[in-house]
Amino acid sequence: GGCGVLRVQHNVNYINQNANKYGVKIIMSPMPLFDNNLLANLRCVFVQRPFSPMPWLKNYKELQPKFGYSIVGEVDDNFTTYKGEAIPDYNMSSLQPRDFNVIDKISAENLQYIDRMITATDYLARILHEKFNYWNTITVPNICSRALWGRERKTGIRQKPLVLSAGAMQHYRSPQSLSPQFPVGVTGLRGDYCGEWPEWLIQNIDKMDLHFFADIPYFLDSIREKITLHQWYSTDMYISEYNRIRPDFVIAPLKNNIFNRCKSRLKFTEACAAGAILIGTDFEDSPYNCIHPICKVSPEPTKDELDKVFSEASIHWKEILDYQYDWINKNGEWLESEDHLNKWLTACSTPNTKLI
Repeated sequence: GGCGVLRVQHNVNYINQNANKYGVKIIMSPMPLFDNNLLANLRCVFVQRPFSPMPWLKNYKELQPKFGYSIVGEVDDNFTTYKGEAIPDYNMSSLQPRDFNVIDKISAENLQYIDRMITATDYLARILHEKFNYWNTITVPNICSRALWGRERKTGIRQKPLVLSAGAMQHYRSPQSLSPQFPVGVTGLRGDYCGEWPEWLIQNIDKMDLHFFADIPYFLDSIREKITLHQWYSTDMYISEYNRIRPDFVIAPLKNNIFNRCKSRLKFTEACAAGAILIGTDFEDSPYNCIHPICKVSPEPTKDELDKVFSEASIHWKEILDYQYDWINKNGEWLESEDHLNKWLTACSTPNTKLI
């Protein structure tokens, strides 16, 4: 999936290409490996999302004193209930039966074998701290590869701006008719498109060139013919298509809930890399707290508020883009950044050592 490609494969590929520089070689395997020759040279066992049954983690822990490697886990999305909330109802995966008591029990058991957890956000780390009493965490944000995203800085935006909604279909729930899969049907929910986002898009469709990936939300059916739809791509092809259309604005509406507080600011990082102005929802612990102040939208925006935000952003586009270009550079959220790579490799180093 996208999180595996961005958070693991891109890091692994880049580090392996520069193995002499970093002094490591990373092997990716779909299954646990217990070859003694391999374990004798092993510095880290890296596990993504260790919240499902993984009985072999105990075996690695039992062998750890002999071989001296670290055991590191990684998570970039919510995996449990917290403060009474789980997966929101507008996310279709919420319809899949889950016993969170069982998930939490498995998670707690697995965490006792893991020396350190890498999280994509501070909020995910907070859940590990407060719910699981697990404290050895380090936050490593999602990043973009300069090799894949790098372009010259923009010198202007279109008179009729290209506006992209780059989020996945899980940001709203399309209605489903009666079927064996949905015996009672499914009611459509606007989800993250809170307030008057849909009404504003409909009202202003002739002033923009609106694009979506994968699907057009059902609540925009009245303007469907005026929207450009791009198919759902693999992560690397998505980046290529994003760069090809080079949007002027990216919209990122979010509902104020625990699920979204766990989310990373990846859509903002991508917009910074591509030279697109991100308009995003701002609330406590929102992933978009860091975007330019002009571009912040309330959780329940009115059409008037959205008019004002887009008008101001169109006027101050250069100031905003300069802010975004500087932000991604200063925060080291390029894959090739030494800050990012050192943080990622350090997190995979000596076991049972708390990081400063």
